[in-house]
Amino acid sequence: MHKVAKKQYLTEKYNDYMLEPLSTPHRRRVDSTLLVELRKHPRFETRFPARAFPASGEGVDVLVTNISHSGMRLEGTQAMIQTLFPGLERLEQHAPVALQVMFVLPGAAGRPVSVRAHCRTVYVRAAGTEDYQIGMMISAFDEGRDAYVEYILNRQAES
Repeated sequence: MHKVAKKQYLTEKYNDYMLEPLSTPHRRRVDSTLLVELRKHPRFETRFPARAFPASGEGVDVLVTNISHSGMRLEGTQAMIQTLFPGLERLEQHAPVALQVMFVLPGAAGRPVSVRAHCRTVYVRAAGTEDYQIGMMISAFDEGRDAYVEYILNRQAES
């Protein structure tokens, strides 16, 4: 049997060097996912009461907490999830669902304007023990499209 000599490394000798991860395709993909905003449109925080309706027609009160040119985020309780996704047992198994969302925005001269949008769910997640969030992508407007666009443009001008 041969003996292998163990080489002693002097750590003081290498203290001036900083270890950095290797630049690999996988590493670049991870970095780009974390550092780049992948959304097409900016989001704006809101607090609008709204009503959401699934295809079954039974509506539920929700809160619109984030809005953009192409979508919105709804927040609500377990009752929201049970009404909009009957039979859903696990949030991560959610399949996209078509919903109609109705709410009111401030219009020209401070007059309220009703907005009725057709949306498709993008995600469903728990935001706490009793609170849930639903990410929505807008597909069409029945009414209030101009007020919606004007609201988004005003919010962009403010920021």
